[in-house]
Amino acid sequence: MAVHHLLRRGISSGSPLHPLRGLLVSQEFGRRQASSAAAGDAVAELRGAREDVKQLLKEKSCHPILVRLGWHDAGTYDKNISEWPKCGGANGSLRFEIELKHAANAGLVNALKLIQAIKDKYAGVTYADLFQLASATAVEEAGGPKIPMIYGRVDVSAPEQCPPEGRLPAAGPPSPAEHLREVFYRMGLNDKEIVALSGAHTLGRSRPERSGWGKPETKYTKNGPGAPGGQSWTSQWLKFDNSYFKDVKERRDEDLLVLPTDAVLFEDPSFKIYAEKYAGDQDTFFEDYAEAHAKLSNLGSKFDPPKGVSLDICC
Repeated sequence: MAVHHLLRRGISSGSPLHPLRGLLVSQEFGRRQASSAAAGDAVAELRGAREDVKQLLKEKSCHPILVRLGWHDAGTYDKNISEWPKCGGANGSLRFEIELKHAANAGLVNALKLIQAIKDKYAGVTYADLFQLASATAVEEAGGPKIPMIYGRVDVSAPEQCPPEGRLPAAGPPSPAEHLREVFYRMGLNDKEIVALSGAHTLGRSRPERSGWGKPETKYTKNGPGAPGGQSWTSQWLKFDNSYFKDVKERRDEDLLVLPTDAVLFEDPSFKIYAEKYAGDQDTFFEDYAEAHAKLSNLGSKFDPPKGVSLDICC
């Protein structure tokens, strides 16, 4: 029953509220008002940050690296470790130098530099939330699906809380299918989610100076946008669609990248079911991708409030 109704009932009954009981009710009401106001402020800041991320994307065409930033913060999650933050995941640890220096995170310091001004402007937004907000917004602004995100992630506080190196996927392991399953199953993801998430390679380029893979430049990347060079998986590498699956399946263009972990999606019997489906049905790909991306973004996160907050329907 609402507090204001309790107060009205106490007054209208002719029996005055006990002073202490009235004080407790008043304090509880005050706490609820403060909590509601705090949640409203948090949503307002997150919405403001999202608008600034959209502007950044327009100015810098940095969609791929922002997607990667969110993924690599979340992708260290280990479902077999119950203690937070030892389990890894989307907790903002990637802002620390020790984790940025992990080989799989080469170049991500540039993503952090891009969004630092937004973090400074919206001090109430955690790094963990900003990384995931930037990643989801980049997908959506590139023409991808709307991702059902929630926010309220708590940041780790010190570099000692960063996960150990080696939890992120490699590009060219000896047994690609086995490697992908080892990494993604550890996160609690399944074959469908592995293939759907792989489709995000429709965005971006691989730079050999960072990853050891890809050409220094191609006809699709030599003029940018952004810093020129690298090799992309698709010809329109700032557009989010299902062309990744079509291009990997056909392999007709030597200027488009196909890593061992890409090729195996059409070689492994289980992966192939989903890869073939996504190559022929973009709507299904978008639906499965949005669900998988949202799941990834929540891995290992501790939320305050516990159920998180939505920017589209305020809690």
